[in-house]
Amino acid sequence: MLLYVESSAFVVHTFVLQCSALDTLARIRAKLLHILYVMGREDHQFRIRFKGQYLRDAYTLDDYRIADRCILKMVPMAKRQESFVNMRTKGRHDLGAGQTEEIKTSLIHEVAMLKWRETMLGDFRASIYINWLFVLFAFFTTYWYSALWTGVIALYGLIQCPSYSHKAGFVGPSSLWPRYFIAIFNVLTMLNWGASVALAILSLLSVLNFDCTPIDDDDDTCSLLYVNIIYSLVFYGLHIIYMFGIWSAGWSLFYNFRFEVGDYLEKELVISRDVEKVIEIAKNGRLKEQRQAAFELATLATAGDDSKFRIVAEGGLEVLITLGLSSDEAIQEYATEALAELLIVPAIQDQFVESGGIRTLTTLLHSRNTRLVQEAITALSYIVSDSEDNKHAVISDRGLEDLAHAARTGSDTTRRYVAGIFLDLAFSAEIRSQMASMITPTGALVSLCTSQDNETLRLALQTLELIAIESSEVILEQEDLLPNLLNITSNSLDAGIYLLAGKILLYFAENVESCDNLLSQESLTNTLTQFVQTKEPTLQKVVTKIIMSATEERNLALKVKDLQLDEILVLMRDNSGDRDAWNMADQGIAIFQDPTYPDNVINRMEQATTSSDHSGSSMDVRKVTALNWASPEERKAALASPAPAYNEEDMDVRKVTVPSWASEEERKMALGSASSLQKGGAMGGVDDMPGSAGSLRARHKEKK
Repeated sequence: MLLYVESSAFVVHTFVLQCSALDTLARIRAKLLHILYVMGREDHQFRIRFKGQYLRDAYTLDDYRIADRCILKMVPMAKRQESFVNMRTKGRHDLGAGQTEEIKTSLIHEVAMLKWRETMLGDFRASIYINWLFVLFAFFTTYWYSALWTGVIALYGLIQCPSYSHKAGFVGPSSLWPRYFIAIFNVLTMLNWGASVALAILSLLSVLNFDCTPIDDDDDTCSLLYVNIIYSLVFYGLHIIYMFGIWSAGWSLFYNFRFEVGDYLEKELVISRDVEKVIEIAKNGRLKEQRQAAFELATLATAGDDSKFRIVAEGGLEVLITLGLSSDEAIQEYATEALAELLIVPAIQDQFVESGGIRTLTTLLHSRNTRLVQEAITALSYIVSDSEDNKHAVISDRGLEDLAHAARTGSDTTRRYVAGIFLDLAFSAEIRSQMASMITPTGALVSLCTSQDNETLRLALQTLELIAIESSEVILEQEDLLPNLLNITSNSLDAGIYLLAGKILLYFAENVESCDNLLSQESLTNTLTQFVQTKEPTLQKVVTKIIMSATEERNLALKVKDLQLDEILVLMRDNSGDRDAWNMADQGIAIFQDPTYPDNVINRMEQATTSSDHSGSSMDVRKVTALNWASPEERKAALASPAPAYNEEDMDVRKVTVPSWASEEERKMALGSASSLQKGGAMGGVDDMPGSAGSLRARHKEKK
């Protein structure tokens, strides 16, 4: 199979490699190193990428599903032009070698073997031409017919013998199977050598037993015959020596042909070097050596938990934390990648936090390198989701501000991880209180609501709802949140996300000032209509509560009538398949169709409030709102009973408080239920809704 390799460092070159599906990426890198050696750039440091994924040396092309004629990318380790500029300002001695001594030694050894092959094969081909002289002179021997098989062998050798160069490889008729050619030629040569030995022995016996009597004194026939026998003996003796030499050279080439490019380099590229030596180079080496060491540590960290603990035991964790703040961007990236791999193990996280590594990761969130930020946020997600104690370490020293910066400037994947981290942090009551007292985290979550990724939207909205439980004022003060919530239908088609957005809109509907702003939004009618059209019963109930909550003030009630929001209730009643949702819509329609509207709503509100105060019950405002459009009998029955006027599932879980004696897991479960109007629907009625960065971490592990 053929592979094409492109590189931004060599724009005018496209490298073409011949390989097989079982070749490892280490062998592919070895072949590229040979090409770079010919170009005089063997110190060039690079990685191989395919479809956006960086490839590991130990895996094969088949493992990565790389087929024939695929295009790979050779990515320089120092990817940004700024890195090259900084490197040029330093001396060659300060940069160090681009490859390790073991790799360079193996490369030089392979190059020497290939150059010997090139020279030896050229001499071998020239020696085959000499065989034509023996073919010619064989006709003058006693056994002239030996020239026939000698000529056949010489002709086969000249026609099938390939040529070789270090740059182009094998060229010629047998370039695809050079070992088969040399094996067949050696067998034929051996047979020819045996025949020459036999004829030489016969010639020697003829000389020893020569007996010829001339007919007369002028007859020289015996002399000519004797000379011819002596000539044959000398000829076959020389041919034996020649054939043995070319036969020996053939077997030497046969042994050399067993060697393929990368046989020695592959072992050095795949083998796990001594961890202590690598860490020492990462700590005290020069720039290129540190870059290579950081890359090797990142590769070694993916080999398994044993390798991770070996790195930590040799002091590699502290070295990687230091390299994470290196002036070279490539070193930062590989060090952060190694840290992300190490922090998969919860036992390493505590030591990392104690070493001050959190500050390094939060600092890297301000980098312009997207991949660097992604690795840093991934490492933080492991710490947040696996350790409750370390959550406070993450938010300390402006950690929330750093996460907010990543949420605004990061890639889609980074924003998804940040949303998951915020949700995990919000499960802690103390941290949630701190988030509710700050504008920056909430503002970042509001910006995440503009994402078109469903998972990011879901995680951000769940976090906003938890913050709203803590302090609804913080949510209402976000000027951009309301337009983002109403625009949610253009970013997603997920009914579960609509439900989360609807419950936050309910906070705006219950506040007079924010409700006025809500009714002033042009997209309100369209958004609520799309909510209703999902035919999700719980979401339809939320829409009904939003509309009826907006009728508690006269001016707002008149605005609701002008916006014809009652038509949404008509649409809901006509399309609802849930009895409770149908009843709520029907009761709301009856209120709007009352000739005394909106006075009937205000009067019922006052009556419900008076009855509530007289009975000494502390009714939920949503219960009062529900009673506004209930019949007098229903309202009296509801006020006389401590149970809500509607089913338990219609109760808002934002009024649920969590006991201080509850465990953290119980608090998580209780607070997670705030994402739904139903007690059992913690995820808004959608089955497959990951609630934190834990699910993202699991998916990240599978990718790794």
